Amino acid sequence: MAKIIGIRKSSFKGDRGEDITGVNIYFTEPLEKGEGFSAERVYVTMDKLSKFGYQPKVGDEVTIYYNRFGKCDGMAKRS
Repeated sequence: MAKIIGIRKSSFKGDRGEDITGVNIYFTEPLEKGEGFSAERVYVTMDKLSKFGYQPKVGDEVTIYYNRFGKCDGMAKRS
């Protein structure tokens, strides 16, 4: 379980010169080994974010899904 602690818009030029827009989503989650929490960040393009079916908000508790390359591939709010 991860808790969103920040969201920041970001844009840059891709390898082919195209504009890429998205958001950096900052979250904390319990450490697997040890005490406390780790803080992490994932970048999600606006195209991919629109396919989530969920718009992340600060304070939400979420499950983050990753593809086989370790990229954020989905996110769902936990109830």
